[in-house]
Amino acid sequence: MSSKERSLSLDYDEVLDYIGQFGIFQRKIFFLLWLVSAAGGLAVVVFAFTGLEPKYRCLVSPCDSVTSEYYGQTGLLPAWYRNETIGMSNRCRVPVVSGSGGECEAGGVTFADEEGATCDYEDLVFDRSVMRTTLIEEYQLLCGRSGLRTVYNAIYMLGMLFGSYIFGWISDSYGRMKALMLAVVTVSLSGFIGAFCSGPMGLHGYAFLRFLTGMGGIGVFMVCFVLAVEHVGYKYTMLIGIAIEIPFALGEALLGIEAYFIRDWKTLQIVAYLPLLLLLGLYWVVPESVRWLIGAGRLEEAKEIIENAAKANGKKTPVHLFKTAAIASNNLENAKHVESPEAKTTVLDLFRPTKMALRTINMCFQWFSVTMCYYGLSFASTSLSGDAFSNFFLSVCIEIPGYIFCILVMDCWGRRPILSFCQAVSGIACIFCGLLQGQTDPGLQGLQVFLSLLGKFGASASFAIVYVYTAEMFPTVIRNQAVGTCSLVARIGGITSLLLDLLKVYWLPAPVFIMGVVATTAGALAVFFPETLGQKLPETMDEAFRIGENSSRGFCTFTCFSVKEMFDEELKTVPRDVSVDNKALDVEKE
Repeated sequence: MSSKERSLSLDYDEVLDYIGQFGIFQRKIFFLLWLVSAAGGLAVVVFAFTGLEPKYRCLVSPCDSVTSEYYGQTGLLPAWYRNETIGMSNRCRVPVVSGSGGECEAGGVTFADEEGATCDYEDLVFDRSVMRTTLIEEYQLLCGRSGLRTVYNAIYMLGMLFGSYIFGWISDSYGRMKALMLAVVTVSLSGFIGAFCSGPMGLHGYAFLRFLTGMGGIGVFMVCFVLAVEHVGYKYTMLIGIAIEIPFALGEALLGIEAYFIRDWKTLQIVAYLPLLLLLGLYWVVPESVRWLIGAGRLEEAKEIIENAAKANGKKTPVHLFKTAAIASNNLENAKHVESPEAKTTVLDLFRPTKMALRTINMCFQWFSVTMCYYGLSFASTSLSGDAFSNFFLSVCIEIPGYIFCILVMDCWGRRPILSFCQAVSGIACIFCGLLQGQTDPGLQGLQVFLSLLGKFGASASFAIVYVYTAEMFPTVIRNQAVGTCSLVARIGGITSLLLDLLKVYWLPAPVFIMGVVATTAGALAVFFPETLGQKLPETMDEAFRIGENSSRGFCTFTCFSVKEMFDEELKTVPRDVSVDNKALDVEKE
């Protein structure tokens, strides 16, 4: 739909001025979509437990028996080990028994400096304190093949990369609800069937299904996000756009609770994914996006939903707007033959001239950084010191204060300083958290968990900001392409965050430390963005260039608004005389 067609068609924002921007009708839809957002959060972190890499070591034949556990009765390594911990490079090496007569004495078992013999998979002793079974053992992604775990984990991110475009196209072409239902089926069935992959080709089958799960997972959340935002008015766009991410964190927390009670990976996979099919019932409860219906020319369906919304909100239906839209549509058809075609924009316009190119590259780097830290810290939480379940639960729950923080201060402090601040907080916390990896002192372990949570807080808040900031910084003619390009780079950041895990064999702090350096750099670069707070959304490239030029708002300027000022609505009254002057709607001839 061209800009002229859009301006003469039914204006849903104007309709909301009469029936309410966030009334009972919209609230019902919003809270139903919480279930969908929670499903998206649950789906993305299942691998944190089903693919958990347990601690393991070689069985010491003179000392261990076939029923031996990884830790001794004291919760530490058996007393015969000289070291308090076993390094990653020694997990599959057979230790040397140096006691007299080959007997196991306290501190008598150690690892030779030179490369020693390795043990078979059957001779490994696993730590079962977190999960009784994992797909790591099922597919023997251990010892020399341990790096494959990271690769198969990253396949989910690859699925998200393709899924964001595929389900975005389906959503724009066939409707939000149809795309949402297809995404639900994809994520649920692919995750469920993945629990039954076995045999020689089981690992490859699981990898393919994990790719489909990633596609469905991003489709579920992305379409849910769009639906939630499109059903409300402009005053609530920022609030709803951030608040819909809160149940995403709750869904992640729900997975942690399920994993606590279900320690078998196949059972957990089934319990996590199969119930998501119940969301198909929302097809008959949640209406299609009115904005999409108007854009698709399906005005009668849009009118029916508007009438239901007005009734639910206790308001009168603005039927005069329906008549205005119908007359304007007819006049537009008569004028189409004299209209000149509108100039087309492409993704290349994001990189010209230099000013726009620098802005685009900087924003892409912000998305890369925030996605890397967010997913990197999410999956690293189960391998931190202390209880894996507590660390995971705290890591996902800390997201909620991050989202609330953004809701409270984004319109008071501005986009640029919050993004820079949150990226810097996340980065510095990650750097020091990484340097504390492998510490055995309880105090330092507690500090490490705290820094991980602080980093996740900053990453979650940054995630909420970049969506809004990108939409406000780029013009309407290229806004979708800008968000799509940044989303593509973000998926690369997610894949990179998981592949960084391969470096911990060489230096244990490397993955989290590198994430911290990237986030700190992003925080410094965010200072160069123009401030968009209080600016109208740019419609053209020229307007986008001029954002912030005449702004006197400083980096530390803080303006307080009351909730009433932010969300108070003065609804219009439907006129009694709904007659419409047809001549007033004649399309100008050019």
